[in-house]
Amino acid sequence: MHVSDNIKFGICPNLYPIDVIYESALYADNNGFASVMMGDHLIAIGIKRFDCLEAWNTLSALAVKTKKVKLGTCVTDPHRRPPAVLAQTVTTLDIISNGRAILGIGPGEAMNLDPYGVTWKRPVSRMQESLKIIKSLWTKEMTDYNGDFFSLQEAIFEPKPIQQPHPPIWIAANSPRTMKITGELADGWFPLNISPEAYKEKLTFIRKHAKDAGRSPEDIEPALFMYTLVAPTSDEAIERFELPAKMLLAFFPRLLKEKFGYTLPNEKFNAAKFIVTPSNVKELLSQVKDIPMEAVEKFFVFGSPDECIEGIEKFKKAGTRHFALALLVPPSKLMPTLKMYREKVIAYFKESTTSSLSSIP
Repeated sequence: MHVSDNIKFGICPNLYPIDVIYESALYADNNGFASVMMGDHLIAIGIKRFDCLEAWNTLSALAVKTKKVKLGTCVTDPHRRPPAVLAQTVTTLDIISNGRAILGIGPGEAMNLDPYGVTWKRPVSRMQESLKIIKSLWTKEMTDYNGDFFSLQEAIFEPKPIQQPHPPIWIAANSPRTMKITGELADGWFPLNISPEAYKEKLTFIRKHAKDAGRSPEDIEPALFMYTLVAPTSDEAIERFELPAKMLLAFFPRLLKEKFGYTLPNEKFNAAKFIVTPSNVKELLSQVKDIPMEAVEKFFVFGSPDECIEGIEKFKKAGTRHFALALLVPPSKLMPTLKMYREKVIAYFKESTTSSLSSIP
């Protein structure tokens, strides 16, 4: 094993009350985690609870409370903030945190946009253009830009971020076009709901496009937003994890049909189009019970500590190097579950890495 084979773990204390977010972030900072990433939603994807704090304000508060962990979004979109405002937001976090900001970004989802009157036509093109402008603002004294969505003239941007040439940009890419953009523009790849086999295949695709763009493929950090859960026994994990996992899989009906031959009675729950309301969630829950458990096992890491270790090993072999753990538990269960994950699962990989490195002359 080489040093480059090391893997990192972060947490996504997604959409919890602020006291729980603070406690989990401080635990991560004091116990060897690499990152704390916040979901940038206007509404939570909940069953009974839809509370959601604004991500960048929360991250700035965490920047003051923590010292080591990287801080970013999983993920923001290019629609709710013009590129100059988003560039300034990330720069401010980078300065407050003394160089620990990450811009996690994706094309966007209807649940955060349509109910709130936010226009998001041609989302991938808008994201690509936004990123080009943000990188220019971060690295040049003055930016002039004329595009399909934005026009900047003699735009001065100060102060610059602490990280040079700029804070890392991680793209939540799954389609061929967004993966190509990742290879051309990003510093990290940040998918979700993906199998190890697909992860390996898509990472190869991204690295090829990075090389074609004159970049080093190794400059792109292979990350993964991973819904997960550990419990003392496999049966207990299934009992707690099955329903929310099937709910999340329902947002990807094409994946269920192509990989498992399963068609939802109503495919309106596509992640890009779904609107979170109590009635829609109730209807969604009524349809997910028949999603095959095989699909849950394919796309998620959960179970006993040994089963979680086995699942992470598969992604590690596929090329994943930064696991952002989104624990599917209620607020009262987050800290006990997070501590079990660190002590029973993450410790295995830390000890394995230490043992392997000690054998290197």
